[in-house]
Amino acid sequence: MRLLIFLLTVYCTQARVVDNECEGVLVRNIVHEKEKLLDVDNSPYQLAIDYDTNTLFFSFTSSKEGKSFESGYLNLKTNEFHTIDDIDGGFANAVDATSHTIYLGAGEGIYKFDLESKKTEHLNITNHNIWQLFYKNNLYYTTYPDEFVYIYKDGKVERVPELKDTQAMLVVIGNNNNIYFSNSSGLYVHDHEVKSISTIVEYNIESLTIDTNGKIYFCTDEDIYRLDDSNKVEKLASLKQIFGLAIEKDGSLIVGLYNSIIRIKPTDKQCTVKEN
Repeated sequence: MRLLIFLLTVYCTQARVVDNECEGVLVRNIVHEKEKLLDVDNSPYQLAIDYDTNTLFFSFTSSKEGKSFESGYLNLKTNEFHTIDDIDGGFANAVDATSHTIYLGAGEGIYKFDLESKKTEHLNITNHNIWQLFYKNNLYYTTYPDEFVYIYKDGKVERVPELKDTQAMLVVIGNNNNIYFSNSSGLYVHDHEVKSISTIVEYNIESLTIDTNGKIYFCTDEDIYRLDDSNKVEKLASLKQIFGLAIEKDGSLIVGLYNSIIRIKPTDKQCTVKEN
């Protein structure tokens, strides 16, 4: 047993080299490198990953005349990029991980996108101006400018009952069916068990997402955070001009910056940080 502990200690020590210069992005004192995946015209928002095809869907501010926003997708293995041109003002994206259905939100409602045929289909669900989409068991969406949260369930659309007395621009459903949402005042959670809303942080949230394990991540325009199981906030990394965030299966961070999409992935270097 002592030999096993010794060997594990040696392995862990050798697995990462301590680097006192700390060059790169630090996540839990591990040096991460930035890999540019795509140059984008302006401000990639609302990132969502189809884990089955390893495809990232996102929206961005368009430079084309007469267009405000566009929807696009990026193969995270090959970096092949395409725009989705047959919807106007594409802004929101979500993926049903079970059926692998891709949903897109725009000014005239919600669309379904077929990755193989590259075709979109307008769904007769709503004509709301969609701000954000999220899928877990059912399709959720938020609207602009009224900032209401709706659920599409059993062929019907209704306001999410737990959030009828508040506004929200971003929403995700965590483990235990707790509802996490943000508005201009901060990030909040509706606890499914106690039926009450509590404040997590009073930050201006740019993106709110979950990983494949149901862990909650969010970012401001310069910091990336994660919540633990007790909703304690853990700061993961700092960057400039963050607009969107998604989490790959292996935990790598996909980040939308002002004019690019990058991957933040771990290296074999560990950084020693001095406490003030």
